Amino acid sequence: MNGEIALESDPPPALEPERPRTRAEQREATRASLIAAAAQTLVEEGYAGLTTRRVAERAGVAQSTLMHHFPTRDEFLIEAVTHLAMQLARDALEQIDLADLVMPEHREKVLDQAWREFSSHEALAAAQLWSAALAEPELGRTLRDLEQRLNTILLQTATILFPDVAPDTRFPALLDATVALIRGLVLEIPIWGHEVVDARWQAIKPIILDSAAELLDRR
Repeated sequence: MNGEIALESDPPPALEPERPRTRAEQREATRASLIAAAAQTLVEEGYAGLTTRRVAERAGVAQSTLMHHFPTRDEFLIEAVTHLAMQLARDALEQIDLADLVMPEHREKVLDQAWREFSSHEALAAAQLWSAALAEPELGRTLRDLEQRLNTILLQTATILFPDVAPDTRFPALLDATVALIRGLVLEIPIWGHEVVDARWQAIKPIILDSAAELLDRR
């Protein structure tokens, strides 16, 4: 080509063969796949669809494999619920900028962020578990432990942001009341619909903001 000599390019470096998984790694991967499939089943099919057979189908394994990793349904539910709840909490904390609570003009935005996260489709699916706990004591104990863990994370974060008011007993009470209010409204969404409950949230939100201002803006 025009007297130019084509140079041969160096061959691409050979890829190292992938190291085969150890038995322990395979076991952990299967277990993680089952837990993820359980969370997906709960979100897409509801609590009634959260059966060992359906979850095994989603994970692409035999039902006996699921039972090998989780000998009892209670043990399986505990793992799945813990995984889903902690994932929702991590996602919420990534989306909600709690540091904005320090600035009064940004508090409404923080509350609205919290409302969007905890009224999402995934959160509504998880809320079914609180209703199911009425008939399943073991599930209730799991949710209680989860709530304690999540409340501790929230309180520790808020205490760092507001060290001056943290010793006031009304401070954790305000956090508890806000979380309980949002959770209660979320449980109303399947009954009244998102639009109606959202309007109720908008009406109640100023009361929370006033209570927060009275406590947090003291000098």
